[in-house]
Amino acid sequence: MSLFAIDAGHGGYDNGASYEGRLEKDDNLRLALAVRDELIRLGQDVVMTRDTDVFVPLDERANIANNAGADLFISLHRNSYPEQLPTANGVENYIYTYATDENERMARLVLDKVVAIGVQQDRGVNRANFAVLRYAEMPSMLLEMGFINNEEDNRLFDENLQAYARAIAQGAVEAVGAGKPSSADATVKEIQTLLNEQFGASLAVDGIYGPATRRALIRAIQTVLNNEFGASLAVDGIWGPKTRRAVPNLRERNRGNLVKLLQAGLYVNGFDPGGIDGIFGPKTAAAVRSLQSARGLAVDGIAGPFTFQALFQ
Repeated sequence: MSLFAIDAGHGGYDNGASYEGRLEKDDNLRLALAVRDELIRLGQDVVMTRDTDVFVPLDERANIANNAGADLFISLHRNSYPEQLPTANGVENYIYTYATDENERMARLVLDKVVAIGVQQDRGVNRANFAVLRYAEMPSMLLEMGFINNEEDNRLFDENLQAYARAIAQGAVEAVGAGKPSSADATVKEIQTLLNEQFGASLAVDGIYGPATRRALIRAIQTVLNNEFGASLAVDGIWGPKTRRAVPNLRERNRGNLVKLLQAGLYVNGFDPGGIDGIFGPKTAAAVRSLQSARGLAVDGIAGPFTFQALFQ
C-alpha cells in the first residue's frame, strides 16, 4: 500500500481557465475526486489538497503532500490555448525542470494510461518550473487533461471522466510499484482467476493488469474463436489481422464465453461493463459505446472486429 497526494488545481476565488461558463477548477475537482475513489478501490491511501471548492496556496498544496509522506504527488488541471492557437488540443504531463529520469518514467506511464483511453493528441511529458512541482519532496507530476476551450477535448473529458480516473489511478499504482495482492483490483483478480481456471493460463492472481494478463486474455479470445466460431487461429496471445477478422458481431442479449472476455477487455481498459458475467446487457452495451466514442469508431453498441481491436491495440 502506498500514499498518493491528489491535487485538484485552482479552487475558491481562483477559477483557473474558463470557457463559456465552464470553470477549470470544477473540472479539476470532479476528476480529482474520481481518482481518489479509484485509488481507494485499489486499496491505496490518499490525501487530498482540497475536496471542496476552496482556495489553497501553491506551497501549502505541496506541504500537505510532504507532511503526509506521500509517495507520489499528482496535480490535475485543464489546459487553455490563446486566441492565436485556436486548434490546440490533447493531454500532456509536466514534471519539475530538474526531476529525475525515474520521475519522468512515472509520468510517462501515467500519461500512457490516459492516452490509451482516447485523446485527440498525446503532447508528451514536458518539464517546467511549476511551484507545486518545485516544492514537492517526492516524485510529482502535473497532468493537463485537455484544453478547456476545445469542444472535442471537453466532450472526451466528460464522456471518459471515470475511465480517465481509473487510468490515472492504475498508472499511479504501477508507477510507484504499489500493486500488491492485498491492495489490487478485485475485478482484475476475478479476470485472472477466470483465465487460469477456464483457459489454462498460469497468471499470478495479483489484481494488476500487465502484459502477462493481456496476452492471456488475447489467447483466451483466440481459443474461444477457434472452439466456438470455427476459426483456425494460432493461440499466441498476439492481436493481429487474422484474429480481428475472426471476431463476430456481439450485441445486446448475446451470452457466452466471448461476451465474458469482451467484458474483461472493457473493464481493464477503463470501461465498466457492469460485471464479468457473460451476459451482454445494457451496461455492457453502454461500455461498448463509450469505448467506440473514445476510439473514434461508429457508436452503435455492437462489439465487432474493430471494437475488439480497440481493446488490444
